[in-house]
Amino acid sequence: MTLRSIYNLPAYYVTLLLFAAGGLELSLLSALTGWLPATERTERFFQRLIHRHFAAFHAWCEIARLVHVRYEGFGTGPHGGLVIAANHTALIDITCLLARTPEAVCIFKPAIRRNPVLGAAARRAGYLANDGGPDLVRRAAHKVASGHTLIVFPEGTRQPPGQGPLPFKSGFVLIARRARAPIRLVRITTDSDVLTKGRAWWRLPRFPAHIAVTAGPLIPTGTTASTSELTADIEAWFRGTAPVAIA
Repeated sequence: MTLRSIYNLPAYYVTLLLFAAGGLELSLLSALTGWLPATERTERFFQRLIHRHFAAFHAWCEIARLVHVRYEGFGTGPHGGLVIAANHTALIDITCLLARTPEAVCIFKPAIRRNPVLGAAARRAGYLANDGGPDLVRRAAHKVASGHTLIVFPEGTRQPPGQGPLPFKSGFVLIARRARAPIRLVRITTDSDVLTKGRAWWRLPRFPAHIAVTAGPLIPTGTTASTSELTADIEAWFRGTAPVAIA
């Protein structure tokens, strides 16, 4: 075992404990404020709180020299609602995006509702479970039309290590079109296996991890292309096989 590994092992587990402690703190606050009505103002408050939590988490990861995140191409976004569509390399992807986006809504797996670290805060922030079918599209589009930023992973799950993106589902395009909002493409790349698909979270990954979060084109959705055509062209952009269609 190298000297670097001797440091990385305890640093990694301390980081996991800090993440869990922060999540439990958010859950406790969510429980204590459960009497507040589920208004847009309340949801935005918890969205900003989650943003600060993940920003602090990544600041710690930088200090600990475990994970270095580089953001590229992020300037002033469009006014009003926005859909951010990103490829999904690892569980840490969402923490990177939320650390960069002060007020955002996510679509999460139903099991998150029962997660003691993340569930309560996710509900209070107005996050949406992906078991809603057509109703999910309606509710998500309403939030985007109201000015929220929606973060989605069109693949629906993490891509296997060493492979390209999985086939994209078209729900994110439907949501953006219904909300009359643009789609910001975001490409995420990493040189590590931290929290990737098929790897147990307790196994020590390769550190330091370098993650690049790069903002791509802003895609208008009021185009002549069909939903399936626009989805396919966006997927091709992520695969690097063709430019995205915007006409």
